[in-house]
Amino acid sequence: GKGRVLRLLASVSEIYRRDIHNIKCGIYRYPYDASLRHRQFNPVYVRDQFRAAFEESLSIGKRRARGDNGRREVKRRIVLRQLEADAGVVLVEDMFEARDNIFNDRYLLGNLTQYPDYYLQNFHWQTDGWLSTGSAAAYEYTTEALFEGTQDAMQRQGLVSISEFMALNAGIRSEDEISLLEVACGTGRLHTFIKDNWPQMRTVASDLSPFYLQSARENCEYFAEYTQRVTGRTISVPEYVQAAAEDLPFDDGEFDIVTCTYLFHEIPFPVRKQVAREMFRVMAPGGVCVITDSFQRGDVPERDHIGKRFPANFHEPFYASYFENTDMVKLFQEEGFVMRRHQVAHLSKVLTFEKPDPNNPRIAPYALWAIV
Repeated sequence: GKGRVLRLLASVSEIYRRDIHNIKCGIYRYPYDASLRHRQFNPVYVRDQFRAAFEESLSIGKRRARGDNGRREVKRRIVLRQLEADAGVVLVEDMFEARDNIFNDRYLLGNLTQYPDYYLQNFHWQTDGWLSTGSAAAYEYTTEALFEGTQDAMQRQGLVSISEFMALNAGIRSEDEISLLEVACGTGRLHTFIKDNWPQMRTVASDLSPFYLQSARENCEYFAEYTQRVTGRTISVPEYVQAAAEDLPFDDGEFDIVTCTYLFHEIPFPVRKQVAREMFRVMAPGGVCVITDSFQRGDVPERDHIGKRFPANFHEPFYASYFENTDMVKLFQEEGFVMRRHQVAHLSKVLTFEKPDPNNPRIAPYALWAIV
């Protein structure tokens, strides 16, 4: 009813209020891309983004109308792309209508065996799922529209725990001595906010999709060039690693901070446990793990109806089990983590965990930073 809508609008207002408060308090920087000099205010760039998103929305509508026949379309398409790449040919119905990135889509795909079966779906009904240049190009614009402009503000709430960790280490370790891994970095937008706040931190952006990883590299390169030009600051270059979250190619205890945004509702329950286990393995004792994902049933009871409808509307095959049945705190605690913060951020939630360090008495199983 009307009251529910007004409360949802109040939640939108609150996430913006919290975002502004964090900026004013120096917890994280004013968003670099809010400057009129950023490319997202360039009319040509806006036109191109809108065109890509509009074309994708038409494809999504057709795929949704096909129902089950559209859920696994990507699996058939990439098998064809693999055959074309192996044969050294590219088949198109009309060479004048073929996309500019058609060759990139064929040869960047790599060996199909690296993609688990659960991954080969048209998530969100989007073209090629996670496996094309076009999908990566349309992603940011379409998801920001889905969340009505609140996506960045929600995701930045995860920076609070990173900022706290950095403050606790100030004067003990320099910024370039601290390492961060972002698992499932997507197009790298959040990674640019991380680098904007801690430009000399050693960071690694990992994702299973080579197309989204390519987009992350391009976004970070633009950000570094833009920042150098506008502020004169130099940004250390991130590393980019193609990897499945459940099988990370990193050493034990390699990272002080691990972050992950909007992954756990996209993967089946057994894989969620594997990912949590891998995160614990690659994290150094005393490190923090910051998980930002969708809210879950009971976090805000009056919004439960939104979560219940989401899987059907947007083809989220594993969302229902995440929303209804996955105890994220228990899942991470079973792998050895200690919970430090649980914070609802509009339609998202931020969970912060710490890997206990037996040599640091500050970290104890009963310790808790905050529940907001």
